[in-house]
Amino acid sequence: MNPTSVAVIGASEDQKKYGGRLLRMLLSHGYRGQVMPINPVRESLLGVTAYPDVGATPVVPDVAIMAIPQPKVRETIEACAARGVTAAIVITARFSDAGAEGAALERDIVSIARGAQMRLVGPNCLGIISPAHRVVLCSSTALAAEGLPVGRVGFVSQSGALMGTIFDKAKEVGLAFSHAISVGNQADLELCDFVEYLIGDPATAVICTYIEGLKDPRRFATLAARARAAGKPWLAVSSGRTRAGAQAAFSHTASVAGDRAVFEAVCREEHVTLLDSPLTMLALATSLADHPSAQVGRIAVFSPSGGEAALAADEIESAGLRMAVFSEATRAKLGEFYPPSQSANPVDIGGRTVGDGPDVVGESARIAADDSGTDALLFAITTTPTLDRVAGEVADALRGDPASPVPCKPILYVFETGRLADAARRSLLERGRYFSNNLREAVDVLAAWHERSHYLAAGSPERPADCPSMADENAPRLPAEGTYGETATRDWLRRYGIRTNEERLAHNEEEAVEIARMLGYPVVLKVVSPDIVHKSDVGGVQVDLYSNDMVRDAHRRILANVSERASGASIEGLSVQTQIKGRLELIVGARRDAAFGPIVVFGAGGVLVDLLSARAIARAPVDAQHVIALLKRLPLWPLFEGYRGARLDLAGVVETIVRVSWLAADLAGSQSAGVDFELDINPLMVSDVTSCAVDARLRVGARSA
Repeated sequence: MNPTSVAVIGASEDQKKYGGRLLRMLLSHGYRGQVMPINPVRESLLGVTAYPDVGATPVVPDVAIMAIPQPKVRETIEACAARGVTAAIVITARFSDAGAEGAALERDIVSIARGAQMRLVGPNCLGIISPAHRVVLCSSTALAAEGLPVGRVGFVSQSGALMGTIFDKAKEVGLAFSHAISVGNQADLELCDFVEYLIGDPATAVICTYIEGLKDPRRFATLAARARAAGKPWLAVSSGRTRAGAQAAFSHTASVAGDRAVFEAVCREEHVTLLDSPLTMLALATSLADHPSAQVGRIAVFSPSGGEAALAADEIESAGLRMAVFSEATRAKLGEFYPPSQSANPVDIGGRTVGDGPDVVGESARIAADDSGTDALLFAITTTPTLDRVAGEVADALRGDPASPVPCKPILYVFETGRLADAARRSLLERGRYFSNNLREAVDVLAAWHERSHYLAAGSPERPADCPSMADENAPRLPAEGTYGETATRDWLRRYGIRTNEERLAHNEEEAVEIARMLGYPVVLKVVSPDIVHKSDVGGVQVDLYSNDMVRDAHRRILANVSERASGASIEGLSVQTQIKGRLELIVGARRDAAFGPIVVFGAGGVLVDLLSARAIARAPVDAQHVIALLKRLPLWPLFEGYRGARLDLAGVVETIVRVSWLAADLAGSQSAGVDFELDINPLMVSDVTSCAVDARLRVGARSA
């Protein structure tokens, strides 16, 4: 990241070639170290002494960057290893990105490098740009323009082309980087290695990443916790947001808590903010660099256009934000410049009652920023005769420190106009201020910031006193591999203190009646079959049975339904259960995620499990406060707050989820090893005073390596 010497292997003067651009970019952006071009047929390149090979360099290069044909990479890595080079960047492609043969060659060069304690970036990468160190080890044409602005945002990308594109676009709108790294195939050094560097880097205040896949998901989560502890916000854009073609699994838990959903849940737990757009990510990062701990929710809007101000207010409210409500004192101060109708929020600066004297708009913005009810400002700039100065006027007025460009509160500038605003844009660039050319993008930045403002500190899960641990000598042993029906699964739930209803297995009609009498009416009948996952779908459930005759009739109906709709299913009998009434049905499930370990998932259950798809997901075990925070994000939360006067059993639901999370953690064995499993409680019947699991299913797979 900050070498004292660089060997450019494959260097030339031809700007159509990667090696030609690598050399020119390194020389033209103020690199202060020694540059050693490697070219066997030239004595000098661009006025710099060239060398025939890396073995002929006057000093051992700290870094060798190579843009050479793929067949020459192996021998070049060997030469660098023999010379004692400590790090190499391989721009060349056609390794694991091109099939099995390339993947074998990639493994080979990594083995050579590791044998010599040399680290590799790439192959198939675009390299490294480090404005903070004036180091450009990158061939992107985005670097052809003059200037290398230095920011406080570190960017690690798994796409080189995207990194170059964003670097170019960011410069136009006032965004700048401390470092930008393209990791390519991640054959050796990978995304998390560079994130770890950025966490400890004093030049970086905010970390941004573009993620296509994680080599070490658990390390990702650990580093996210470290970044949070270091006070460095971590933002990410990740491909693979859609869940196309999800297949029905053994349990609803597996189908609704897929790999992507678990990744998003872990990001939220560890305060990694996911965004859809790289430019929105970098805009938020730039603002967070100025105000890393700011809580954003109440927005003040300024615009020269009443219409634009109204549109901005609509966008803000639609994004879940609120318009700031000014105090009487603030409105009185604004009333010196505006009529009463314009001294509230939003502020139409075009309607001011005073002339265009200096600092009127800036002072207005300052008054709004000083209001304790304002978290951030949005300045939506349209065409106006004073367009060339109003943006700079506001930027100067909002400086918290006259010697610093940092505003006293977050502010986003939006230019909803074309070339007429170029002078105003330049005035902001000169002041080191970011701007957007799109209102929706600016509101997306504020909305993501608002989302971050609701992150909670992670709790410390505590095992309930009467909840056994499979690690204890006298505790229940790990379930054997296989599929467990309702009866066996209930047994495991009860061991962990989870309330279930009573049930018995009936092998014929009269036995069903006898069991119903013993349990007491009303009862429920359910088909028991290892071949039927969703009993309701095949007519295998009958409820509200209050008499012997109703049980007999229900028994016959279930057998007929199953014979018609699941003719090949093996039927072990019918389960007779006490009927538990509730006002809400939940699903509470758990499984072992291959990347992040045991997780717990909960949301609307019963027949609504597929219709109301919003789910909460957390790594197991989980603490009660985190469960409550996740429940509050679900559409069903108002039922727990007392919707229409009746509160549901929140304490019972939370306790059930916590206990299931400990069962999940024990089934998985640990965060790094254990068994594959899926567990569904569906539904967990919730009333005003109690919560009870009335149906459950467990699958335990083979022990993982």
